[in-house]
Amino acid sequence: MGTLSYNLKMLWRLFGKRNPEFHRQVNELAEWRDLDTETRHVEQISKLAHTLMVAKKSVYYRDMLSNFKAKQNAIDFLKTLPYLEKEALRARPELFLTGEKMTVAAHTSGTTGTPLQLRRSLRSIAREEAGFFSWYCQAGWRPGWPMIVLRGDLVVPAERETPPFGVHDFIGRRWVLSSYHMSDATLPWYIDTIRSSGSIFMSAYPSSAYILAEYIWRKGLRPFGMKAVFLASETVSQEQIDLISEFIGPVHVQYGMAERVCWMTTCQAGCYHEDTSYGFTEYAPLGDDRYEIVATSFINDAQPLIRYQTGDIAIGPFGWKDRCECGAMGPGCRQIIGREDDLFHLPDGRKIGRLDHVFKAVPHIVAAQIIQHDLYHTEIVIVPDVHYEQSYEKIIRAKFAERTSADIAIQFTYRSFLPRTARGKFRAVVSKIARENHG
Repeated sequence: MGTLSYNLKMLWRLFGKRNPEFHRQVNELAEWRDLDTETRHVEQISKLAHTLMVAKKSVYYRDMLSNFKAKQNAIDFLKTLPYLEKEALRARPELFLTGEKMTVAAHTSGTTGTPLQLRRSLRSIAREEAGFFSWYCQAGWRPGWPMIVLRGDLVVPAERETPPFGVHDFIGRRWVLSSYHMSDATLPWYIDTIRSSGSIFMSAYPSSAYILAEYIWRKGLRPFGMKAVFLASETVSQEQIDLISEFIGPVHVQYGMAERVCWMTTCQAGCYHEDTSYGFTEYAPLGDDRYEIVATSFINDAQPLIRYQTGDIAIGPFGWKDRCECGAMGPGCRQIIGREDDLFHLPDGRKIGRLDHVFKAVPHIVAAQIIQHDLYHTEIVIVPDVHYEQSYEKIIRAKFAERTSADIAIQFTYRSFLPRTARGKFRAVVSKIARENHG
């Protein structure tokens, strides 16, 4: 994608997302943060009651919520409802629609490898944008200040071997760099570009930021010394946090998902704090101080999800009456364990940290996994439903080559289920090269 076409796309995005509703949501978030803890708790219950009333309009929840009244205790009623499994949403997403007219389609592979087709209200899109905007501002960023972006954007062709490996977004004052071209041969260009940009803020996938930080450490280069590095969309390990903090800048982590049921960000102590205006989060005990995150969203009236099982695991949850080490009152948790993927290695030395985009918008896939056997042979394992067509392989091949290399041979395998890790999580990418490199 050229600079001109990308900037035109960003201009359209600016008009679509930074609308009057976006500014209203930014102001509401600021007002919410100024409320005392008790008032926020009361207001959260009120938002939960509103969500339950809206969900009555959907086929899935119509009978389940028929007896709920707005003046009832929303939390007590919520806990009488069953958990919502991903498979129920994947199989019949239309049953959760409330009939809202202005909606936008969305897709996700999720942490369990199950692709989902979703609908979002315009308000939820504005609310999500406002959440990131406010998060950046809380860390010291200001509108108009430059930002480095390393988040899997397809900004240059995968086969490109010479710079530039990114585009300059003049509209948003961002350097958007490719996550698909990072290798020892190309990283000097990335480092020079970042230094010359003058930016002291970065928004990145944890895997992309880690590849950059690891190279700086390994080559003995001068750290960037940025003011903040915003990490989202992937699980973040303590090893990644330590290295990125030392060689790029202080790390701020956001936890969320495409289903838009939960939003958390980390504090100075490294704990996750819920945005209680975004949704209501529960922690279902699994044993050994491990809890599954189960959440109900407040922001998407088009397709409300209630007691949704995210598949992600939290450690050490705390409540409204608990005070975190940072001084703030709960709720939240000490740690989140999400999906655990390997880095995908390419013949030219590049490493890629996230490839679930390959399956987005491809219908009738129950689950999918990429297994890298060697540099030139990859297996794509698919669990299909009864409506899956083998012609979809062509779409997946094209999406895969777009992000990696056309020189890699792909073998498709079909199975009835995919294995999980010992912690019950799913690996979307399993690289035998990465595992050999780590012994």
